[in-house]
Amino acid sequence: MDEFSATLKTVQNVFLFFLSFCLAAWAILVDYRLYIAGLMLGALASMINARFLAWKINKLGAAAIEQKGRKVTLGFLTRAAIAAVAGLVAVRYPQHFALPTTIAGYFFTQLATLVLGIVSIRKSQK
Repeated sequence: MDEFSATLKTVQNVFLFFLSFCLAAWAILVDYRLYIAGLMLGALASMINARFLAWKINKLGAAAIEQKGRKVTLGFLTRAAIAAVAGLVAVRYPQHFALPTTIAGYFFTQLATLVLGIVSIRKSQK
């Protein structure tokens, strides 16, 4: 397993822990359900985007090895559409999801990857 796949698997495990923590908080903190649900929706969209980007990067690497003439993109419009759908769900159902926390949840995977990368660098320097 390469370092990229290992990092993505670790981020996925952190995401699942975060999601279970949010579900527990959603069950306990009734007054904040709207905000917690929005955070879960945004984090889910973020994780879907990360998995899609990882798939596209692996596809790009395979195309580079095979030296095919086909152009492979990273699918920005698809990832933007996934984020837009999550935002539209939050706007369409404001009684269930808060838009500000949905937007904040978009950054979960990126922040988790950053923190895990810093921790990995610190461990390798020791």
